Amino acid sequence: RRAVVTAALLVTVAAPLTGCGARMPFFHRRPGPAVPRSAAPSVPAAAVAHERNEADASHPYWAYERARRAGADSAGVAEDELRRALGADPSYAPALALLSKHYYESGRHAEGVALLAVVLREPGSFDAKSRARLLSGLALHQDALGNAAEAREALVMAREASEREALAAEVYVTLRGSSPDSAAARARELARHEPRSAAGQNNVGITLLRSGDVDGARRAFETAIERDPSLPGSYYNLAILEKYWRFDDEAAARRFAEYWSLSHDDPDGLSAVFTRVVAQATPQKGDRR
Repeated sequence: RRAVVTAALLVTVAAPLTGCGARMPFFHRRPGPAVPRSAAPSVPAAAVAHERNEADASHPYWAYERARRAGADSAGVAEDELRRALGADPSYAPALALLSKHYYESGRHAEGVALLAVVLREPGSFDAKSRARLLSGLALHQDALGNAAEAREALVMAREASEREALAAEVYVTLRGSSPDSAAARARELARHEPRSAAGQNNVGITLLRSGDVDGARRAFETAIERDPSLPGSYYNLAILEKYWRFDDEAAARRFAEYWSLSHDDPDGLSAVFTRVVAQATPQKGDRR
């Protein structure tokens, strides 16, 4: 059975991936509007900082900035502002990245593919790093739609633009694919390049657990939690590890309770195993808490 692990959907979608087999770990996305879900969008400040003093109030940066400030609590307002920015400049990379992430988190993958098609039509409109990030986002949307060939093609182009910028999406798509074990070296490379990335550490943990290094996997998952305690996936993976590798039911239930307090997505059906945790977390009729 497959458990979905949401990759750190890069700039574009920016933020972890899939584990294969019964009770295999996953890199979970953060829950909806309240998410990446898998990691915040990493639209680099440097990419837009030079525009902060832009005198023209109609410049797309200002609509992008209003969208960024609106955040998850005003998703509709943010989307309108991003569309306004792209209306002024259809190839404005920061707005494309943030809107793509919004589409990814809300499951609007076909819209994400259509949005990012501009990078295929007009590759010369983007610098190498932006092109790699947007192509990586395109790969994630295609992968979510089950279009494996299209996802691989987008990743090839992303790597050609900037191998490092494409790395997170490459690890994610590989872990979701038919040969997840081949992601091990790239996952470790990602963790070296992005030592503060919770998603990267989680993905390393998955590859270590697959290889039988249970202690190493536990350290990686715990490091991911230290990096970002609000990202649910590593708690879920630790519940799997404690239950099925360490046979420690108490520790597994504790980790699942931590996970369940953050998200109720359950790709591997652990809620049927930890029924007491679920029952305790579910308010009873008449409970006003």
